[in-house]
Amino acid sequence: MASLRIRNLLRFSIHGTLLSSSPLRPGFSGSSRSYSVVESSKHFLLKSDDEEIFALRRKFEAAKQSFLSIPDALREMPKMNPKGIYVNKNVRLDQLQVYGFDYDYTLAHYSSDLQTLIYDLAKEYLVNELRYPEVCTSFKYDPTFPIRGLYYDKSKGCLMKLDFFGSIEPDGCFFGRRRLSHTEIRDIYGTRHIGRDHARSLVGLMDFFCFSEACLLADIVQYFVDAKLEFDASYIYEDVIRAIDHVHRSGLVHRGILSDPHRYLVKNLFICGQIFQGKILRYLKMLRERGKKLFLLTNSPYYFVDGGMRFMLEDSLDCRDSWTELFDVVIAKANKPQFYTSEHPFRCYDTKNDTLTFTKVDEFLPDKIYYHGCLKSFLQITKWNGPEVIYFGDHLFSDLRGPSKAGWRTAAIIHELESEIQIQNEDTYRSEQAKLHIIQELLGKLHATASSSSRTTAFNSLLEELNEERQKARSKMKMMFNRSFGATFLASTGQESAFAYNIHQYADVYTSKPENFLLHSPEAWLHVPFDVKIMPHHVKVPSSLFKTG
Repeated sequence: MASLRIRNLLRFSIHGTLLSSSPLRPGFSGSSRSYSVVESSKHFLLKSDDEEIFALRRKFEAAKQSFLSIPDALREMPKMNPKGIYVNKNVRLDQLQVYGFDYDYTLAHYSSDLQTLIYDLAKEYLVNELRYPEVCTSFKYDPTFPIRGLYYDKSKGCLMKLDFFGSIEPDGCFFGRRRLSHTEIRDIYGTRHIGRDHARSLVGLMDFFCFSEACLLADIVQYFVDAKLEFDASYIYEDVIRAIDHVHRSGLVHRGILSDPHRYLVKNLFICGQIFQGKILRYLKMLRERGKKLFLLTNSPYYFVDGGMRFMLEDSLDCRDSWTELFDVVIAKANKPQFYTSEHPFRCYDTKNDTLTFTKVDEFLPDKIYYHGCLKSFLQITKWNGPEVIYFGDHLFSDLRGPSKAGWRTAAIIHELESEIQIQNEDTYRSEQAKLHIIQELLGKLHATASSSSRTTAFNSLLEELNEERQKARSKMKMMFNRSFGATFLASTGQESAFAYNIHQYADVYTSKPENFLLHSPEAWLHVPFDVKIMPHHVKVPSSLFKTG
């Protein structure tokens, strides 16, 4: 409306239709009238902008009143299923003939104590073998600090969360255990967006073992900062990775778990008749009964997998000592992700003598265990075509990227999905989400009312209040998940995280546990939601649920 008035005024001025009744000298009257028109247009513009700002102010005040209670319509919104299967790419289960599984955090579920065990073993290695200061042994694992999907910058030493577009989360960048301010982030990186040059020094922490890794990296950096010692962030990364790798390859963590399986392994049981039975066993048996082929492909050694499977299935008497019969092929120490690109041969493993045989492997025999190998040989031996195979794993890069590129269907197992969906289902979270959407809409309209050169006091006042209210909503939503980094799948801005981007790219479907597939028929068609969002488990709460006038 303001622009229409300005155009009319300018048109009248140009064509000389705004005439004064008082006599003026030639030439002077034109300039005088032109000056008065400009002043009038400014007046109309400011008046129109102020009216729009006051209208937005009224909507904002009305919104704040509506924020005092949760609308019934919001309470009645459908809840997302924490155990649901969420679809990025359409999958027809009736066309899948082969089901492959990773072991750790896929078939086997672990308690939070495992992260403490890995952290403690790794810090001991740093001190005893790499000669880190003795004080490092006093460090404690903090389960409230890390989340999955963080990135560590080997050149700068920063631990950060990125959003879907590769920008640093404003309140999710740490140097050691200290959160960096927006100004500090700009001073280090120049911008929040991570460019190609900076991206080369970033390493993603994507699997469930990365919690202890992220915490140890931050604690070591913080020690050097507090001690005022010079250090190279890349050295710390290499040493921590070396320590974490050692506790796995040496078998320290495997022996620790098997020495106290009740503490570290979690059974997911249900009552079947008069006995308890594992849900994962029920799922595997159902697949076998349907004529599906099954294989186990893990980086863990056989003795560790065997001990864990025996423990998890000890309540199922008919399968306690014969879990390998559930699978057509069992491959241990596969060395993923190199398994998908190398040409390493398979070796048959002698379980009694703990040795590898020298016989060439050109077929997979029942009840035999195989080590190493590669995807090329696996496909040549089994003749299993890509689209009929689905592989379940928890590590987006080591487990799923290779199979995805090979044409297999992929299922990401994300254990924290259940807890995050439960939080998103809560009325308090959805209320804050709706508030954030309202404030974002008002901010967008406010910025459209005036350019930066013509911002009035009323504009600046409303802008400040809206930004403050937006920050409050973001902070409340973030604290419902993790006090340091917020939700695994979402950035505080409301955009999906970089972790969500990788799931979207490499996982056809994702869920919290493989046995959640028991909720679906083996012949089901899994479709991408018609109202597709980047992550299908996210609910977009409409701001219209709150009346804003």
